[in-house]
Amino acid sequence: MTKTRTLIVSLLTLMFIASLAKADSGDAAGEACGALTCGAFGIIYILILVVSLAIPIVIIVIVIKFIRKDAVSRGMPNADSIKWLGLIGLLGLVIYLLQRPQGNCLPCPSCGQNRMQGLPNCPHCGNV
Repeated sequence: MTKTRTLIVSLLTLMFIASLAKADSGDAAGEACGALTCGAFGIIYILILVVSLAIPIVIIVIVIKFIRKDAVSRGMPNADSIKWLGLIGLLGLVIYLLQRPQGNCLPCPSCGQNRMQGLPNCPHCGNV
């Protein structure tokens, strides 16, 4: 992934420099074409940077939500604090999956939300 991203950024940078050289060519047509190309590559460059920053943030948010939901359904007393493992991203998810209580999660007969088999009370509704 990093090699691909580096290659894309390098190619965009070279194309951006080439369009600036075209803009400095001296004739009006070259300057207009270079300025237009420069703007298009600038927009593409910014979009690639925004997407490459947004993907890790989305992964972290999804992992935090999953950890919180799973920890509550397993009746963990530290469910609110354990969700911060998601800030580490996929590594935090692996750490959580290795240290969480093992067992099956079944739907609660009262509220229908998942709870770990063998818990005395449902962590969501409190019924038996």
